[in-house]
Amino acid sequence: MKRVIVCSVSIIVAMVLMIIAQPRWVGSQVKERAPDFSLNDIQGAKHSLSDYSGKVVVINFWASWCPECVDELPSLNALYEKYVGKGLIVIGIATDRKRDSVEPLLKRSRVTYPIFLNTVGGTLLKQYRIIGLPSTVVIDSNGNITERSAGRTDFGSSDFTRKIESLLDSAIKR
Repeated sequence: MKRVIVCSVSIIVAMVLMIIAQPRWVGSQVKERAPDFSLNDIQGAKHSLSDYSGKVVVINFWASWCPECVDELPSLNALYEKYVGKGLIVIGIATDRKRDSVEPLLKRSRVTYPIFLNTVGGTLLKQYRIIGLPSTVVIDSNGNITERSAGRTDFGSSDFTRKIESLLDSAIKR
């Protein structure tokens, strides 16, 4: 009996860990105002989220030391390249805090979307409820968070691009 309980608990723990390891999209029930922030990009220019008011924004929190973060850079860049002309804003927020640790990786990866350095540390991560890297937040044209994910995301998947296209269409109709 004791062995059955231990085995059952082990299976449940393994299942929970598998679920946690997968990217999780919290659907349309997320409708909270996106907290504004001001950060410098890797060239040193200051930007605020409010600069992109009325736009659909994808914010990706990442770090150069995080293999999953680096793996998703190409698909995020492809998403940006595909939809930038339709009004999509993609922002990468590097938690590294220092340009020197981020810039060489960005050059190798040929990232073209803006990268900001999280110089405010845990404050921004708490505001956005970031619990791990990579994490992605999608903000609609009204400034509301509509989607959140934790873990690696395939930004080229039909599911993700459908969501982005729907938000962009809604922004145009506004």
